[in-house]
Amino acid sequence: MKLDHSSSALVIVGGWNAHIFNPNWIRRYLFDGEKEKLKVDILAELPNGFNPQFASQRVSSKEVRIQLQGNKLSLSPIEDNDKYFKKTEEIALLLADYLPHTPVSGFGINFVFTENKVNEELKNIVRSKDLSKIEKFGASLISQQYTRSLELDSMTLNFTIERKDKKVTFKLNFHTDIRDLAEFKTKISETSVLTMKEKAVDFIVSVYNLELKGVMNEQME
Repeated sequence: MKLDHSSSALVIVGGWNAHIFNPNWIRRYLFDGEKEKLKVDILAELPNGFNPQFASQRVSSKEVRIQLQGNKLSLSPIEDNDKYFKKTEEIALLLADYLPHTPVSGFGINFVFTENKVNEELKNIVRSKDLSKIEKFGASLISQQYTRSLELDSMTLNFTIERKDKKVTFKLNFHTDIRDLAEFKTKISETSVLTMKEKAVDFIVSVYNLELKGVMNEQME
């Protein structure tokens, strides 16, 4: 099992000012005005056909990607490295300091894991009870997805398992409601991104008996 760092992120939901999140402002206030080159990508998501309002800009440093789309501000690490995950938290705290009056409603710490070798034990765990009846009816399984909302340590854990072909994807969203960015700072200081990263790993390893591979596993040894 591996962590998909590109899909793992700290997301804050609120009324962000899109005009602020340009490379010059980001470089000046979030990277101490240093001359680090920032990569800018213009992204367009078209869920219901072309619509310019869905265009978004992603700004990347050597450590963190910052993207604002609609009311969701997302910060994700460039690599699966603890210092990069920590940097996402540091950037979020800087934003809370510089933009304290931004109205917000909640934040999520998201982690995505993938497993390409699905053994029989895992197949049985994620196999729905009605699948045999569905197959007898004549339908064949292409993919399956299960979503659950759990309460864990006073947080809401939105947990999704998706199985397609020989690959299983585990998506964890630790969600916390907040009234303002001051409360965000308090909550994130009580339970850091790295702490939640360890909790996410422990959850998957303990429940599904999988072994974590890659950089992250080496860092935790």
